[in-house]
Amino acid sequence: MPQPQSLQQAPLPTALGTAGVRVRTLVTIRWMAIAGQSIAFLVVHLLLGFQVPLAAAGAAILASALLNIGLSTLYAPTARLVGVEALLHLAFDLLQLGVLLYLTGGLANPFSVLLVAPVTISATLLSARATVALILIAMATLGVLWQWSLPLPWAGPPPVLPPIYVLASLVALGFTVVFLAIYVLRVSLDARRWQQALVITQAVLERETKMSALGALAAASAHELGGPLGTISLVARDLAETLEGDPDFGEDVALLDREAKRCREIMTDLARRAEVDAPFPHVPLRVLLHEVVQPFEASGKSMHVDAPSTVVARTPELLHGLVNLVDNAVRHAAREVSIIARTDTDSVTLEITDDGAGFPPELLPHLGEPYLGPSRSARGGTGLGIFIATTLIERTGGALTFRNAAGGGAVVEIVWPIAYIAAGTEGQA
Repeated sequence: MPQPQSLQQAPLPTALGTAGVRVRTLVTIRWMAIAGQSIAFLVVHLLLGFQVPLAAAGAAILASALLNIGLSTLYAPTARLVGVEALLHLAFDLLQLGVLLYLTGGLANPFSVLLVAPVTISATLLSARATVALILIAMATLGVLWQWSLPLPWAGPPPVLPPIYVLASLVALGFTVVFLAIYVLRVSLDARRWQQALVITQAVLERETKMSALGALAAASAHELGGPLGTISLVARDLAETLEGDPDFGEDVALLDREAKRCREIMTDLARRAEVDAPFPHVPLRVLLHEVVQPFEASGKSMHVDAPSTVVARTPELLHGLVNLVDNAVRHAAREVSIIARTDTDSVTLEITDDGAGFPPELLPHLGEPYLGPSRSARGGTGLGIFIATTLIERTGGALTFRNAAGGGAVVEIVWPIAYIAAGTEGQA
């Protein structure tokens, strides 16, 4: 039986917000930008006949190309840039684009909207701190372009835009940068949290499967090795009786007999443990719930279980999900935890109730999500344990509802369709 804290203490695979940028991806995107910038300047200068500062623009594009060549040389294509390295590369792309816009009209250049791209990439792959840094760089670049820039390339005198229009362009671009960065950052952060929490859930199930397989292997090994060990013990005893007192081999044969007996004891103990850890796959619901609460009987809280004898499938998902929910109730109960189940012709309903302070009202709409917000400190956790329990229970076909009882305390209600929870239909879960 696993310890009740095992799910909540599982380590995170990676830190949130540190996925980084793969070198191959960054190099490819930058070459695309270099090609687009080069084509744009050539078209404007050669086909449209507009005068552009080709030398300065070419130097900026060449600097980007040299950086890309150096990046491809120093790093493997599958390497990832994280932290300050990734931030500096995206900041360079942002400033390089700012230089090109300064040379070609500033905010009057329609390509100024491309300043959003590096910030959006950071919001997707880097941390919130890195994204905020790029937002500040982007806003500073917009401010410089608003006040200073060379004229927009044009046939003849370039058009003079009204100051209010240029200011409106500044505000619109600044708002777009901030809005897209925050939106993409929140979406990508939620996606990463869900992915990591699901990885933890899968790791828990894989560990349970391995432990079950290990128990079966121990039982099979004890059975198969019992015969050879019995033969070894029998021969060792005969040799000990024959060579008793022999100065050369007597002690060795006696040691062989003792070690053979020790091996039999070890195999017997492994078989006994395997029988304890691998019970019947189908058990009455009452028996399953008593197994769930057994680790918490020494917690000092009163555990009350009332359930019918409906036979259910004892799956790792069901067992670990209930253990985590009961563990949460025990940790926050004042004196008592109640687990009551009832069945009808269509469903099985289970309620886990504690007499504690209940769920914080602001958390109720978000329970079942991983990594709750700042209010998580009210319950002393991140919400990952309840998320894992919710995921596991839903795999068995259950639907969870969290609420507070009228008289105080938290209530977790689980409802399973009878076709999912009843023994013999576990494959549907």
